[in-house]
Amino acid sequence: MLECIRPVNIVVHAAAKFGKHRVRSTGQFLLILLVLHFIRTSSSGGISLGAHLVCAKAPGLTDKQRAMCRSSPSAIAAIGDGLKMAYEECRAQLSGHRWNCSGVGDGNHFGHVMPLATREAAFTYAITSAGVTHALSMACARGELPGCGCTGNKRRTINTIEQFQWGGCGSSAYGARLARRFLDARELERDGRTLMNLHNNRVGRKVVKDLVHRECKCHGVSGSCAMRTCWRALPQFRAAAATLRDKYKRAKLVMPHPATNPQDINVRTHLVIKRQKHPGLGRQPRKSELVFLEQSPSYCEPDTAAGSFGTHGRICNRTSRGEDGCETLCCGRGYSTTRSVEETKCRCQFHWCCNVTCSKCVTTVETHLCN
Repeated sequence: MLECIRPVNIVVHAAAKFGKHRVRSTGQFLLILLVLHFIRTSSSGGISLGAHLVCAKAPGLTDKQRAMCRSSPSAIAAIGDGLKMAYEECRAQLSGHRWNCSGVGDGNHFGHVMPLATREAAFTYAITSAGVTHALSMACARGELPGCGCTGNKRRTINTIEQFQWGGCGSSAYGARLARRFLDARELERDGRTLMNLHNNRVGRKVVKDLVHRECKCHGVSGSCAMRTCWRALPQFRAAAATLRDKYKRAKLVMPHPATNPQDINVRTHLVIKRQKHPGLGRQPRKSELVFLEQSPSYCEPDTAAGSFGTHGRICNRTSRGEDGCETLCCGRGYSTTRSVEETKCRCQFHWCCNVTCSKCVTTVETHLCN
């Protein structure tokens, strides 16, 4: 069935950073800023030259990523948009948790996205992959990617049973393929961490594709809807991020399982779920499950090696029993309460004509901060 992804509440952001396996250099963040600058402010001739120079000088890219950067600078710009969108949504989804995506994608001093193979790393990779897939699909639907089928291969088919007309070109599939090509290209080593990253990348792409839904517009006399034109619409990215947050909470601890016969090239190392209660190997993780290799630290104290900023000074909710509650977020250290007085306008009334009068209301606001 043909598809067409219609933009819905498009959110376009600035650039973000990329990273090579394990060590994510802040130089890659500068790459996206420069590529976006050349693409969006230069003429068509300057774009090619500018992108070529930037891609040749940028550190931290693999050979495949560098080649893609030179050949498709417009796709790189969309990837930068997707990464920034993913990092912002990561912070929004986990705002009340001990680990709240602080330092992810902002060019922090230690230069790593997630140094440990924890469930937080799994979530970071998945939401990054989802953001890039979403942004590339949107760019494809808008006709901004020269290699995308939506720019010149639009077709229509008729569904005679339900009396609606399909229109489209399949931009969601194109976005997922392009995201896979770029993000998976940084996984160079053949070890458990690579298998974990590739698996979580795929989960992120799959979530976006699974949430694509049908939207229709009626045609006919006086709105009779005698015929409908339908298309596949991308979900709100927040919906994809919320789905990944739920998967993050149910992520599976796995371990690499080597091939029984190393000489057999047809049997490769794969991931299997590590059983907690009963020792031994479990099943292989499903394509929809996030996976991680090691348990997470507490994230209570600052720890550069673990990618933790600690929770000192974080705002907590005194009445909550959840992750954002002072008891959990402050790690048992207690919290301090500050009180401030805020003056706001209230009980406003409109008087004819044309005047609005308001009273002044004074409220005392309590803020609780982790010790």
